[in-house]
Amino acid sequence: MRLLELGGFFMIPLLICSVLTLAIIGERIYVYATTLKERLIDWEEPEEVIKDLRRHLMTLYTIIVIAPMLGLIGTVIGLMKSFHLLGQQVGNYNPKLLSSGISEALITTATGLVIAVVATIFYNYFHSRLEEYVADYNNDVKKEQEYGHE
Repeated sequence: MRLLELGGFFMIPLLICSVLTLAIIGERIYVYATTLKERLIDWEEPEEVIKDLRRHLMTLYTIIVIAPMLGLIGTVIGLMKSFHLLGQQVGNYNPKLLSSGISEALITTATGLVIAVVATIFYNYFHSRLEEYVADYNNDVKKEQEYGHE
């Protein structure tokens, strides 16, 4: 909670991004663990299975893109506050007030980057598992067609 306070307003959307990221990752781990146990060719409607495996991946990708941007907006706002304080108190400024703006800037940047890194790791994991699953399906279909023509 202290980081939310120190990071300023843009920590709220970053908090929402982090909660969404964790929820999607947890849900996708469960779905992938249960679905990938069975070969895709054995499912009655493989298109629906693939559609289900793709669900929420675009949301995760969107978080990957916007989390660092939100962090950078927080950085800009924090630095603007610091420069505003410097401009108002040219000769006699309080270093503590100046450092709070810089701290806000760094906290939001770091938070946005951490969220994006975690989301990227899991997005790449899910995406590669999906691609491998579909490639195995294509190979299975090809084998069935070859054996069906003999």
